[in-house]
Amino acid sequence: MTSIMTAWNPSTPLPEAFLTLPAQIYANDPFWLGEDPQSVRQQFSGLNPWFNDGLAWIGVIPGKARLAGFVVPGQLIDGEQATFFGFWETINDMDVNLKLFNELKAWAGEHGATRLYGPINFTTFGANRLRLDAFENGAFPGEPWNPDYYPALMEQLGMDIRYRYISTFAKVDEIIVPIKRDYVRVKPQLAQAIRFKSMTAEYWLSHLDELYGFVGQVFGANFAYTPISLETFRQVCGADFAARFCPQTSVLAESLDGRIAGFFLVYPDYGPLMRQSLPNPVSSKDIRFYPWAGQLPRPRMALAKTGGVHPDFRSFGLFTAMGCELTLRAEGVYDEIAGALVREDNASLNFAARHGQARHHHYALYGSKT
Repeated sequence: MTSIMTAWNPSTPLPEAFLTLPAQIYANDPFWLGEDPQSVRQQFSGLNPWFNDGLAWIGVIPGKARLAGFVVPGQLIDGEQATFFGFWETINDMDVNLKLFNELKAWAGEHGATRLYGPINFTTFGANRLRLDAFENGAFPGEPWNPDYYPALMEQLGMDIRYRYISTFAKVDEIIVPIKRDYVRVKPQLAQAIRFKSMTAEYWLSHLDELYGFVGQVFGANFAYTPISLETFRQVCGADFAARFCPQTSVLAESLDGRIAGFFLVYPDYGPLMRQSLPNPVSSKDIRFYPWAGQLPRPRMALAKTGGVHPDFRSFGLFTAMGCELTLRAEGVYDEIAGALVREDNASLNFAARHGQARHHHYALYGSKT
């Protein structure tokens, strides 16, 4: 089979070598959660509205490495046109990666890009970042997962760490008492403005348009954030998305006049059911809270993954209060809890760091000149 390195036409099918490589790379990995080839095909097809504005490149050296590149003309980071790289999977071979990254950089340069960032699959709404450590602990769904030699390859390729991220882990019964102390401190000032409800799939879907605006306001300043259309938001964050988070512990903070002041989405760690080393692993496309959460083995972990507060309510200590609220709701339902994928310079990490001392996982997002 010959290598392919080319600008991508979304009307053509992805090469099979691109789709089959991950199963080869992770063939002996007991923790790998799999990749859904059908989902990857769809992302690189004309069904993905990202291609309304974006341009892609793919490269694959069969059985050895694959890489994709993404440019949205006019998407500037620090005043420079950016290219993202993603879907990177590889054997531990520097030569094949040099070939792929050099070709990607040449293509990016043709489109005026001067900076390369990643791993980012299309946008930061997709999978992004690289795992740096704690490989003995496996991964939860949505957590970066890769062989342990990837960070060294990044360094050899001249990629520098642009941002670091961390997940913190704790046992629920060990943090309930300090959580209650935190709650007593911040809750009184909330009562005159905020009420807490369960964030359910039904609420999420019935308020999808309002949530689209909320997400843009709250997360729009994040590094490498790519605005998406309402159509894309409905596709990415619609029914399948809402069916996965935990309605028992996910929190909605609502103002007394009915506005969304904040939310925190919590997910069960479905990883123990999805590992490809199992006789009958559950596919990522089939994961739902019902029925799979009830079939998870002990200990069960809650993943506090996506939380944000509307700018109008940031003076209320609302992020801390939502963290307390979801943790108290987790008592008796989950055994462990994780503050997932927080950038190390984010103020919200303070809460997770105080209460997540059992272990840490670290990640990085890389960047370089093209």
